[in-house]
Amino acid sequence: MKAAVLPSGSRSLEIQELDLPPLPPNQVKVKVKACGICGSDIHFILHGKMKATYSPCVPGHETSGVVAEIGDQVTKFKLGDRVVVSAGTSCGKCKHCLAGRENLCENIGVIGFNQRGGFAEFIQTEERYLHLLPEEIPFAEGAILADAVSTPYHAIKYQGELKAGESVAIIGCGGLGIHAVAIAKALGAAKIYAIDIDSGSLENAKAYGADELILVEKNMQVGKVLKEKSGGIDLLCDFTGYMPNIESSVRAMNRGGRIVLVGIGRNKLEIPMPFFLIERQIRITGSYGSDRRAIPELIQLYQEKKLNLTKSISGIHKLEDTNEFLHALEEKKGNPIRFIINPELS
Repeated sequence: MKAAVLPSGSRSLEIQELDLPPLPPNQVKVKVKACGICGSDIHFILHGKMKATYSPCVPGHETSGVVAEIGDQVTKFKLGDRVVVSAGTSCGKCKHCLAGRENLCENIGVIGFNQRGGFAEFIQTEERYLHLLPEEIPFAEGAILADAVSTPYHAIKYQGELKAGESVAIIGCGGLGIHAVAIAKALGAAKIYAIDIDSGSLENAKAYGADELILVEKNMQVGKVLKEKSGGIDLLCDFTGYMPNIESSVRAMNRGGRIVLVGIGRNKLEIPMPFFLIERQIRITGSYGSDRRAIPELIQLYQEKKLNLTKSISGIHKLEDTNEFLHALEEKKGNPIRFIINPELS
């Protein structure tokens, strides 16, 4: 098959012909129809901040396609099925995996980082990582369910426990945060506050239903501004990893409020007002990836017409152009949300 391969030590993908290994009995071969370019691909490929655990490395973890071959032990899928491939991998045997909470597995991984991913004509993976994709959902939109949409969904619904009628603040409206806005809207948030340093990202947030936009400027106390504008927030989700924003936002939280940390940063989290946190019973929790509940529930929201991801697709491009659009996403050319790679294009 043709694939975009990341050579060891390189910061650029190369188009190569790779042999497909024999299909194990519990695996499915999927003909890739769409694979999203994610911000973590930029960190992985262009910045070298993460390392692959296998070689030759084929990145890409937001994948949809059509079942092209099934192993002898596969029971849930047949040839021609439209599918989404979950981004996360796990052991499948520990207490968390058996309970459906794969993102708590000690051996959690990501397709593309620890096994061949979707920047290729085919992807082979265990059937437990696949979800049926209905005909009414385009492959491009189905692909981004795997991470760009399911990760913020888990953060908002399961870690943040959003209830209809509550107020929500989203810090960082890039590829994950923008879909957090869409999900908060779909789940019935009363008012959504979008916070970012980039005006283009805030424009995207407004298009997805944000009610108030806060453009962060130098030395701004985000929490103070948020408190002034909102009067109080029930759920705050951070997708930046910039901890000073979280510290200042604690005072903007309502009683019983929840703060969910999704963005990974290097700053220390220091809470200067512990009594405020304790007395108001404000929770601060983390959220990583999603579990097996997310994609089926997102598909249902789509079918109920509560979620539409059309605006998220910033362009569909051929495999040979993957490097170009990695850089375009990094440089925010054209204010993109998600570029999609379709290996069938020539």
